[in-house]
Amino acid sequence: MIINEKSTLKTLKKYLFLYRDIFYKRSFQLFVLMILAIITMQKVQSIKYLYEKFISKYWNKSLNSFYYFLNDKNHCIEDIMKTTARIGISLIPSIDKNCKSIYLSIDDTLQPKFGDKFEHRYKLFDHAKHSGTKYINGHCIVSMAMNIPIQIENELRYITIPLGYKLYDKSCTKLELGKKLISAVMPELDGFQVIVLCDSWYTKKPFLEITKEYKNLDVIGAVRSDTVLYDLKPVPTGKRGRPRTKGNRLNYKRFDYVQENEFYIATVKCITNLSKRPVIIAVTTNDINTFSSVRMYLSTIELEDVQSKYNKNSKNEDSNIYDVYRMRWNIEVMFYQQKLFWSLGTYMIRSKVSIEKYINFIGVAYSAMSLLPFISCTLKEYRFCSPQEVKHVVGEAIREELFFSKLLKIQQIKKNLSRIPYLCRYINIEDLAS
Repeated sequence: MIINEKSTLKTLKKYLFLYRDIFYKRSFQLFVLMILAIITMQKVQSIKYLYEKFISKYWNKSLNSFYYFLNDKNHCIEDIMKTTARIGISLIPSIDKNCKSIYLSIDDTLQPKFGDKFEHRYKLFDHAKHSGTKYINGHCIVSMAMNIPIQIENELRYITIPLGYKLYDKSCTKLELGKKLISAVMPELDGFQVIVLCDSWYTKKPFLEITKEYKNLDVIGAVRSDTVLYDLKPVPTGKRGRPRTKGNRLNYKRFDYVQENEFYIATVKCITNLSKRPVIIAVTTNDINTFSSVRMYLSTIELEDVQSKYNKNSKNEDSNIYDVYRMRWNIEVMFYQQKLFWSLGTYMIRSKVSIEKYINFIGVAYSAMSLLPFISCTLKEYRFCSPQEVKHVVGEAIREELFFSKLLKIQQIKKNLSRIPYLCRYINIEDLAS
């Protein structure tokens, strides 16, 4: 899909029209206004702030309608995720469908909330100690991002967009929430090689079982360094009794390590208690004598079967599992950007339904700023720029167009339009503020 519009507002509205089938008519209008407000405003303090500082100046809508809209359970978050994924993979030519890998990154983030009226606000362990203490009172948000391969001339690059967010509410585990996020978009990714990237919290047996449900799905993730490893299933001896399903227990200190830069890396195919089928285990360490800073990674797919992150002729071609796993860091960067520049954690709404819908709308706005430069001809120069930079450019253009379109409603301005040449280029957007 290519959008060729001179008006930035019309361009964004055409993009958001791809979500039209999810909502009713009035709900879709509120959805568009919220996305416009999120993109246009530099900081989002609350829904009331968006309404008073932006929406009420150009549209005749009530504040309560937005609160009712966010609390409406008729609009499924999974449908929003599917649409965003469909837009993302539309950038991949059909001829490249079988030779490009799509990476889904699963992770969770903590958001402190100081009020005690928020639903599902718990005392949570903060392993990174962002607030100076080991525990915080707030929300745990499980998120999934998609890394899309984009071929530019002879270079293959990936862009990262958020697909969906789920609020942890103790009704199911974070592993189950991660599986729900993956299952929601897998029908849209049929025919692609899909690889899930996750940290050691998610590489557990209940989560890894999702690979049995989809033939095109594999997992590459970090695991605990004390994970028990076994040799492959031994050849049957022909003796009576049940044959062994696992070989002897392995010690990663006895693996054959190869030095790559400042790390030593060993890769073996073995069996773990995390999965019934054999997996690939990569172990990295700084020192093979003391084995300090040991990191272990698991892959359900052979490295040579992974469509490379880079071109095959590139010197930076992936040489081990860790090189592929590094792409998971993109979701951490995305969390940082959304919290710092997109006000992800400043929501003041209390119900779970409203919170989930609001943070997913921020994800829609974020993904729009990442994808529009590849869809719109007027924003082509901002490809691979940060979403914040595109947001600033698009927001400035929208404010400018709305300001002049409001002026054009005054009859006196219309009669004397020929005397104001610099307004002539906005005559085609007179209907945009209606």
